[in-house]
Amino acid sequence: MSPPATSTSPRLVDRLRAEGAQPASYRANQIVFDPISDLQRVGVICSGSVTVWRISPNGRQLATASLRDGDWIENVFDTKGQDRTLVEADGPVTIAWFDIPAFRRLTQRRPEMVRKLIRRQLARLNTVQRRVSQTALDSVAGTVALAILQMAEREHATDLRVTHEELAQRLGTVRESVSLAVNQLRRAGALAPSRGRKRLISILSLPKLQQLAGARPEAH
Repeated sequence: MSPPATSTSPRLVDRLRAEGAQPASYRANQIVFDPISDLQRVGVICSGSVTVWRISPNGRQLATASLRDGDWIENVFDTKGQDRTLVEADGPVTIAWFDIPAFRRLTQRRPEMVRKLIRRQLARLNTVQRRVSQTALDSVAGTVALAILQMAEREHATDLRVTHEELAQRLGTVRESVSLAVNQLRRAGALAPSRGRKRLISILSLPKLQQLAGARPEAH
């Protein structure tokens, strides 16, 4: 089926077809690529956008990337031992596909395209890494918030004389992670700014700290 003239870049499609690509069109929510089961190939999105989904063995899904015009899709790298990845069309999409022989010929004739592929792959990996790092940091922040709440309850105080290193030892983690989490709690308004007081952690907003710790506020 031919893609709508208004949604496809004829210039890009024609240029890639001349280089040996086979264009294909997809409808919204259609799986356009399964790197595990599909033959090895490389696709260039000519119009529309797709979402890359990572699926864990227990079925949990995480959107790891949103790709659009000019982005690449590929399964030429080893995927053994990794969670399953699927690529789904967000709406009408046109993709120009290269099989491996055609792609190799393309890389020999157009080495700049290989460099572009590598740059886009690195950018995609950086995006995923930032997302995973933020998720991990959010988890640490919640753990630190809960530890501070528990200390405050034990000491019946909102000003706690404890270092980040001491907190890290209590939680079985490293000081750097605790420091990042404490700064995050300060930016969120749960803890007061340090103002150079290294051994003092002051609770600025108890309800906010309880919220970030996932604790249920006490009834009054």
